[in-house]
Amino acid sequence: MRTPSSQPPPLSRKDFIPDQEVRWCPGCGDYSILAQMQKVLPTLGIPRERFVFISGIGCSSRFPYYVNTYGFHT
Repeated sequence: MRTPSSQPPPLSRKDFIPDQEVRWCPGCGDYSILAQMQKVLPTLGIPRERFVFISGIGCSSRFPYYVNTYGFHT
């Protein structure tokens, strides 16, 4: 008899997309970096609550707001 798996369901890209509207200029390269992070993070097999993004100055400093993980904007 098989017992139910205690493993949580696998994460997807949607799990890393928050409810925040991205406010970068059209054509900004930050969009492609964000898209790739949201694509790669679920493939690592690490729980979402184990990620943290720390940012600094400039437009890219909004990055933690645009990924549904822990984040710190300095």
